[in-house]
Parts: sequence; C-alpha cells; structure tokens
Amino acid sequence: QPFHEMLRACLHAFRDANVARASVGGIAAYVVPRRCMASSSFACRPTPPPLHRWLRAQSSLALGQGAMLGVALADLPAAAPVAASAVQESSRALGWWLVATSASVFAMVVVGGITRLTRSGLSMTDWRPQGKRWPRSEAEWEAEFKQYQQFPEYRRLHHGTGFGLADFKNIFFWEWAHRMFGRSIGLIYGLPLAYFAVRGRIPRSLAPTLAGLFVLGGSQGLIGWWMVKSGLEQKRVDEIEGGIPRVSPYRLATHLTCAFTIYTIGLYTGIGLLQPRVDGSIAALRPLQRRVRLLAVLIGLTAISGAFVAGMQAGYSYNTFPLMEGRVIPEGYMELRPLYRNFFESVPSVQLHHRALAVTSLASVTALWLSVQRMPLPRQLRLATDALLVAAWSQVGLGIATLVNAVPVHLGSAHQAGALTLFSVVLFTIHSCRVPHAGKMLARFAAAKVH
Repeated sequence: QPFHEMLRACLHAFRDANVARASVGGIAAYVVPRRCMASSSFACRPTPPPLHRWLRAQSSLALGQGAMLGVALADLPAAAPVAASAVQESSRALGWWLVATSASVFAMVVVGGITRLTRSGLSMTDWRPQGKRWPRSEAEWEAEFKQYQQFPEYRRLHHGTGFGLADFKNIFFWEWAHRMFGRSIGLIYGLPLAYFAVRGRIPRSLAPTLAGLFVLGGSQGLIGWWMVKSGLEQKRVDEIEGGIPRVSPYRLATHLTCAFTIYTIGLYTGIGLLQPRVDGSIAALRPLQRRVRLLAVLIGLTAISGAFVAGMQAGYSYNTFPLMEGRVIPEGYMELRPLYRNFFESVPSVQLHHRALAVTSLASVTALWLSVQRMPLPRQLRLATDALLVAAWSQVGLGIATLVNAVPVHLGSAHQAGALTLFSVVLFTIHSCRVPHAGKMLARFAAAKVH
C-alpha cells in the first residue's frame, strides 16, 4: 500500500494505545493499553508520546537508516538513488583531490629537473623541516652566499670565475622554490585528507593507500636532503672522478623513484575513483592488460635508468646518435669491478643501457599499437593506445635532441617531463582495460564472430 494509507491504517488501529519502545530498523512496538499504564509496573516509566506524534518525529530518522514500519531500504525507491548519489559525489571529490595532488607532484618533478640542470641543488647548504624564508635584505643574502662559499661546489667550480652574489641568487631561487613547492604539496594533500577523515568520507578500503601516500610524501623531503647532503661532503667529492661536486646517483635515483611512486599511486587511485574499474581483470582484455602492465614496467625501468644518466651527468658525453662516438659499444663499457657498478657508476655503460631500454620501449609500444588496430576497442581504450604511441615517439625524439645538443636546460627538463607523461599515459591505458564497457564491447564482438 502507499505510505499514507499504511499510516492512516496504523492511526485507526492504535488510536487508544501508546508506543512504549521502537527499534531503529523499524517499529517493533509494544502496544500498551491506557488502563495498564496505572499499574505499578508502568508507574515509574514516562508516558510515551502518541503514535501519530512519534511517527512524525521519527520519519526522517527511519528513512535515513533504511526502514520505516519494517520496510527495508530496497523497498524505498527514493532513498537508494540519494544514497548512491552521495557515495558517488564523495568518490568524485576524493578522485579530483588525488588527481590535483598528482598534478602538483608532476610540476614538482619538472621544477626538480630544472634545479638539477641549472646546478642549483647545492646552493642551500642546510635543511629545516619547517622551511626557510626568502632572504629579505642584502645582509641576509651575503650571509647565505658566505655559507655557500664554504662548500666544495663553490671552491671547485666558481672560485675565481667571477661568480658573484647575483649569480648565487639565480641558483638559490630554484632550490628554494623546489623545497617550498614540496612543502606546499604537503598542504595540498594533508589538509583535504584531514577534512575527509573528519567528515568520515574516506572508505575503509582506501585508508591504507592514503596513509601510505602521506608517509611517502613525508619521507620524500628527508630523501631529498639525504641526496643533497651527498654533494656537500668534501670526502665524497674527493672520490668523484674529475672532482666535480655532484650528488650521489644512487640517492638521486631513489629521490626520483619515490616521486614516481607517489605520482603513480595518486594518479591511478584518483582516476579509479572518478571512473570506477571492475575488481578483477576483464576476460576479453586480459592478454592486452598483461602486455600493457609489462610495458609499464619497461617504461619505469627506462625512467630509473635515466635517473642514473642524470646522476652520473652522462648526457654530456657521447653526444651522437645512434652510434656512440662512432661505435655501437663504446670504449670503457663494462670495465668497472665489481661488475654491478657498471650499471650505476660507469658513464658509457649507463648511457648505453638507457639508450637500449628507450629503443626497446619504443619498439614495444609500436608493436602493441599495431596489434590492437583490428581489435574492436572502445573509444577510450583506442584513444589511450593512440596517445601511448604519440607519447613514446615524442619522448624518444626529445631524448635524442637533448643528447645531441649536450643537455640544454629547456630540452633536459622537457625530456624529464616527457618521461612522466609517457608513464601517465601507460597508467591510463591500464585503467582503460579495466573499465566495464570495454569488456562488454569485446564480448559482443567475440559472440558475433562465433555466430
């Protein structure tokens, strides 16, 4: 019966009775006649309100908690869409927040690349968790410059070259901006996280991921200082061939890998909230999804090898392509002992490995794109594979241009941004393989071929 008819029936049936108790899941009422209320067993109890008043006061609570007069939430057609809409709105808010945080991390990686390429990373010789304000007077600038002069980079590279306070201000700006941007990302992530947590809008399944991102973000600042400190230590600088101060390539790779990890988790989780994925893999797309995942691993390894190229400053050597100073295998390849050092500390080996990984990644992306041309892919997945092909070719082209021009700042920073762009596209491709409509389309195509 309609709700108002049920309510009228209840009022007529129980107009001489009072409700003594009701459950939250519906009205499990004890109906007590008025004459019984005078007995000693009921004398100490407050007289409950009449039924029609109780119903009016409790209607909103009962509807919100899923029952009214024993009616389940599934039987209330108006309540289910409202609840689903609220959950969807919360998921979208969380998704856009994570995507915005990931975009901030992307910008942070670009600024970090410029900081490295302009040799600005060692201009700030101390680290404070709360940050450091911009110098406001000439006296403060002189104090910062004098402190910088006590460390190896100034003594080895700038002493006696006419490097003055104006030059120092230029390199100080990039390192200061890089550090303060990192702290700003902490606020961009941390404040909404606290808000969503207080409002109870974080699903239990998502809480470990968000907590892990918080820990990784906090540790990234410590890793960054640990990296910078390696370029400030005189003993370590003396061990570098040529004696040119630079940070440890191991620590630089750790710093960049951590940034990639934060970006990957944030972006993939965010787009999954904005466009929900199926829990498992779609059967029709399982082979394609497996290949794209392997491709993501290959692209990630290529990016990490690029971090060692940057850490060893290997891009300033062998500035020819495809040969390396006229040779396929450069002189000095794999000569260090123990053997593992060649993968991380040898300029010819590190650069050759990065070239090989980049070309392999490009060939793999191209082969993947060719293999899916006859597949009835949905529009989103088709767009993802096309974008993957364009991003891969663009990144390799940027890499070659950066190399043959001996790593100018604008090309070097664009190449680093291109690596993260390519990885973003491969993540989006993996995501698109798990969108439900993709599997439905392929299933219909397979059924049509059978018939």
